[in-house]
Amino acid sequence: MSKVIAACSVRGNASHSDKDLKAALGEWLSAPPRRIDRLILQALLCTAPLKAQVRSDCGLYLASRHPARTTMGSLLDTVCVHQRQPKPFEFVNSVSNAAGFHVAAQLGLEGPNLFIGAGANAWKQLQALATQDLAEGVINQALLVVLNDVGEFTAQAVLVEGAGQADSFAAITTGVDVINVQL
Repeated sequence: MSKVIAACSVRGNASHSDKDLKAALGEWLSAPPRRIDRLILQALLCTAPLKAQVRSDCGLYLASRHPARTTMGSLLDTVCVHQRQPKPFEFVNSVSNAAGFHVAAQLGLEGPNLFIGAGANAWKQLQALATQDLAEGVINQALLVVLNDVGEFTAQAVLVEGAGQADSFAAITTGVDVINVQL
């Protein structure tokens, strides 16, 4: 059975600028990374509050339905429509594991770092991936993160020890004090 160590849920809406998100992140990180996109900001916002409980051998399992839409749209417009080389910012941040890279760097994670494009069953999918690494002793903790950036965005993270099969953030965090951040 999964033991939840800590959890965080961040909610905001499309009217919050990236600058607003970065300002909120400043509460949790003394030196947030530069030149990051909205998806990375959201991932950092929901994981940075858990930093004190995370061990370095923790595995990171991150899911989102879409990559950063603005970054990907700009990249595709530059390359496909205007037939130019992409800006380094667009290119680097268009890679789906860019968010995982920044979370791992900021939290000092050295365990597996996986990003999946996921739909409605994201929590079960992430738990299945983490369960494998936990069972094999590759890690002792797993940080599960689900990002949803459609209209009002949600960014949720759960730090666990042990396997679980819950199908939602609410089910995983039943009886746990969740850090709730409302932007």
